[in-house]
Amino acid sequence: MSLSKLKLVFSNQKSLSPASSLRVDLKSSLLLAMIPVIVGLTACNDSKVTLPSADDGLVSTKVTLGDKEPIWPNDDPSIPDGKGVYAAQNCASCHGLDGKPVAGKAAVDLSSKEWGRKQKPVEQYDFITFGKEGSDHPSVQSKLRPPDIWNLVFYVRSLSTPPLTDAEILEVQPVFGANCVVCHGAKGYGNGPLMKGNVLEPSPANFQSFPRFYDRTDETLWDHIANGIKWEGMPNFLGKVDRKSDKTKVTKFDEAYIWKLVGFVRHFHESNLTEDATQALHAKEDKEEKESKDGVKSK
Repeated sequence: MSLSKLKLVFSNQKSLSPASSLRVDLKSSLLLAMIPVIVGLTACNDSKVTLPSADDGLVSTKVTLGDKEPIWPNDDPSIPDGKGVYAAQNCASCHGLDGKPVAGKAAVDLSSKEWGRKQKPVEQYDFITFGKEGSDHPSVQSKLRPPDIWNLVFYVRSLSTPPLTDAEILEVQPVFGANCVVCHGAKGYGNGPLMKGNVLEPSPANFQSFPRFYDRTDETLWDHIANGIKWEGMPNFLGKVDRKSDKTKVTKFDEAYIWKLVGFVRHFHESNLTEDATQALHAKEDKEEKESKDGVKSK
């Protein structure tokens, strides 16, 4: 209510009867009490509301800048393209062509399987991208686009743990299909038949999730597959045998085969193809999947 309307109410009081005047007096009192509220609300329209200084620390001024936050790739990083980045950046001058350190220039043996299995992809990305305090390793943040850095990360990882070949993936596929697809889905999205209606809690892991699986070492994945995850429904496989996928063949889940399963999980979020070929393959798969679903709907 505006102040001009309040003045109009008071000016009309003189012509009212005693009873009416009493009602107006009560109304006027209420209106007078509302003046501070009205003025306060009106003032808010033209003023800036700020947080008290004591709360300033609750909000980071860099929260939207992505200063040292990983930028996740749009598709599976390409190991072959990462090899090209390794060459273009002359990484071999310190780390050697095969990842073995050059004397006096590097200390870490990138070809060490023991070392490689302890590394998280996201920590390798951070180290290469931003550098690290106390290390003279160069930062490539201003030199390379994030997809190229991820390609480099997975090429470096391949120096210690080569990815499964296409033949090995085809070999493991039936075992994965018989034991894992029911929860994790054929393509690893965590959407297997048991997840119809979202009945599993917690949900099965989505192997296609970069933030989740780039934050896991190979040792962690091995432990989860071998020993299971208590209270989360993930069974343990170490020491068991698979008779489901092929009745004529028995696959024993020993330590070596668990490592092969780790490689199979990794193949969901890394690629043996070039970046362009990977994108083309996934576009083809998406098209085929859409056509398949459209065909089912039309029947």
